[in-house]
Amino acid sequence: NEFYKNKFMDYTDPLRVITSRTEGTATYTALLFIPGSTPYDYYTKEYEKGLALYASGVMIMEKCADLLPDYFSFVKGVVDSEDLSLNISRETLQKDNQLKLMRNSLEKKIKNELHAMLVNDREKYETFWKNFGRQIKFGIYGDYGMHKDLLGDLLMFYSAKEKKLVTLDEYVEKMPEDQKCIYFAAGDSTDRLAKLPAAELVLDKGYDVLLLTEDVDEFCLQIMRSYPRKDAEGKDGTVEFKNVNSGDLGLETEDEKKAAEDATAENKPLFDAMKDALDGKVKEVKVSTRLKDHPVCLSADGPLSIEMEKVLSKQPGSEGVKSDKVLELNINHPVFAVLKAAQEAGDTDKVKKYSSLLYAQAQLIEGLPVDDPAAYAEAVCSLMK
Repeated sequence: NEFYKNKFMDYTDPLRVITSRTEGTATYTALLFIPGSTPYDYYTKEYEKGLALYASGVMIMEKCADLLPDYFSFVKGVVDSEDLSLNISRETLQKDNQLKLMRNSLEKKIKNELHAMLVNDREKYETFWKNFGRQIKFGIYGDYGMHKDLLGDLLMFYSAKEKKLVTLDEYVEKMPEDQKCIYFAAGDSTDRLAKLPAAELVLDKGYDVLLLTEDVDEFCLQIMRSYPRKDAEGKDGTVEFKNVNSGDLGLETEDEKKAAEDATAENKPLFDAMKDALDGKVKEVKVSTRLKDHPVCLSADGPLSIEMEKVLSKQPGSEGVKSDKVLELNINHPVFAVLKAAQEAGDTDKVKKYSSLLYAQAQLIEGLPVDDPAAYAEAVCSLMK
């Protein structure tokens, strides 16, 4: 521990020490450390990854970045090899086959040690996850998902049902046999996400919902697409990830789907009027199959979710990125009866006003900024008079 703190200028003991001695195609000795805290500059451009590389006890490079993949860039340590030449240049080193063999070996060793920590020392692993879990997620999302099979079983997310961090293996293991998807909700707060109308519906069905609160989370799961799961007969299969606020959740019976489609067709004049009143803000207005007690919600139609839109809109040059939003209404809610009565009475102003109010409410539920807060406040106040 003292060697680590002096060598790498850290004030805390390492979370885990990894030792490795390999002989054969690549002969080396490695002493690696997983830090106990996140370096202050870790998620900045100034941070330099790499292991100290020695040849027969003589230092060749202070930080050899080629020995570590980016998703394990938090690892610090020293590697000593007898197979490297003392006068090897930096350019030659990058092409050296021995270095590639060492990198592959170290990558497997680090992965195995992390998984062992997850299985045998959950408290320490959760500390590691708090410090560096974000980097593991970036590792899955980067390179078009090439490393998802290597890193997928290291992932942890907050469970709405268990109210703690769970792995994907733990989630899948506890899935009821009739559950078709791994459900998740993405946003900025676990408390708010657990109260989303669609999340409540999934939970009421007895299924768990993973609550994602980091900007990379949904991108990570989208690039993974699915996760291994054995079927009822024990055969290998997969289960897909599903955002509770996008597309068909697969929870409705055929009769419920048919009833919603019929109700949407029956109320088409009202829904068309609401869509016109919202002036391009939504792609469609329809009857919801995901609402129980709430009057309204927003869902996304297409691959870009509402949360992904929020993340991308913060990036330079992404101002025009928009998800295709669908305004879903609960036809069993008293508000819908008022809307329908206004449409039948020809009160177009009331339909427009209520459409704007409901859309703003749906935006607030999703954590989106209301387009015109002053107009929304005025509309609410007018109803309170």
